[in-house]
Amino acid sequence: MDGRERAWMEPMVSAFSRPAFQLAAALVKDLSVAEEIVQEAFLRALASQRTPKEMPEFRRWLYRIVLNLAREHHRRQARWRKLPLRPEPGIDPEVEAERRMGDVEMAEALRHLTPREREAIYLRFFQDAAYEDVAAIMRISQSTSRVLVHRALDKLRDRLMRKEEKRETQ
Repeated sequence: MDGRERAWMEPMVSAFSRPAFQLAAALVKDLSVAEEIVQEAFLRALASQRTPKEMPEFRRWLYRIVLNLAREHHRRQARWRKLPLRPEPGIDPEVEAERRMGDVEMAEALRHLTPREREAIYLRFFQDAAYEDVAAIMRISQSTSRVLVHRALDKLRDRLMRKEEKRETQ
C-alpha cells in the first residue's frame, strides 16, 4: 500500500485519535492499555479493505473496533485473574484512571454499571453520539441502545441520590 492509498487515513487519525483514546481509557481504566488499543484499532482500520472512507461511517467503524479490543482485553484480564499466584499491582489502575477523570463520585457511580451500560453511557454522553450511532457502534438495535442508556441513567441517579442523602445525614 503506497502513500496515496493511505492518505485518506491522516485526517481520520487527526479527527478521531483523541476521542477514540478517551473511549478506550473509559472502558479499560488503564491509560497505557487504552493507548495500545487505539493504535491497534487504527492499524486494523488501515489494514481492512472494508473500512469506510467517509467520516461518520469511519467513526462508527473505529469505535466498534475499540469496543471489541476493550472487550478482548477484559476477557484476557479475567483469564489472568483465574491463574494462581498472580502478584497484585502496587497501584490500582482503575483508581488512578478515576482520579484523573475528575468527578470522583460520578466515576464511582459509573463503576457500578455493567460494562455494556458503561459503554452506552460513555458513547452517548461523553462522545455525544446519537442513539443511532451508539446502536451501530455496539451492534445492537436502536431501541436496545435507548434502554441501556436509560437503565444506566436510572442506576446513576439512584446511586448519586443515595450518596447525597448519606452526606446530608452526617
